[in-house]
Amino acid sequence: MLNMRSVAGDLTTQARIRDVAIERFPKDGFAGTTVRAIAAAAGVSPALVLHHFGSKEGLHRACDEHVVQMTMEMKREAMETGTYRESGAIAATYKLAEPALRYLAWTLGTGSETAARIFGDFVDDVTVQLVEGQENGLINEYHGDPRQQAAVLVAMQLGGLLLHDHLTQAFGVDMLSAEGLMAAAPYALQAFSGNLFDKEIMAQTKQAIEQLQPTGDTEQRATR
Repeated sequence: MLNMRSVAGDLTTQARIRDVAIERFPKDGFAGTTVRAIAAAAGVSPALVLHHFGSKEGLHRACDEHVVQMTMEMKREAMETGTYRESGAIAATYKLAEPALRYLAWTLGTGSETAARIFGDFVDDVTVQLVEGQENGLINEYHGDPRQQAAVLVAMQLGGLLLHDHLTQAFGVDMLSAEGLMAAAPYALQAFSGNLFDKEIMAQTKQAIEQLQPTGDTEQRATR
């Protein structure tokens, strides 16, 4: 399993090349990032980069897979171990996640098939977390399709990455830095906790939406 400790200790040549690419691609773009430049920054030969990844495209795919897996595992570990409640662990996570988030913001903004696949991978993982979280009491019971719920949650979270330039302007701090992430965290937590809006108004809104749902959908939700 990949976790924060294994990520920090992953110092193989292949991992070093990959980590350099994760930092260079968002800065210079895919076309502007050369295999030679990645090799030089990683302290290896271009031939070794191609030996490990086959091509620049192969390196790009490896970066995608690593960033998605790393992000998923960090979230899962925080839930399983309870470190999401510890300030030191939260700060360390944000610092470790910064390069990955910059990479995600870049690759999701391309609108390519890669972006669609990454979104699907996150939805798959969050769907499992929702089901498991309900079973172990970490997530309150909810009604509806878990995959659709996961898709909405992922869209809300990744939306901040796509709009990070606008958030940076609003906060006056780089929103993809550890400082920016921690500055926005209390507001995100307040919104996700359900404490931002009046509960009675939210209940009335929920009732109005349910009344607009087709009868079949209402009966289907009731049987879940």
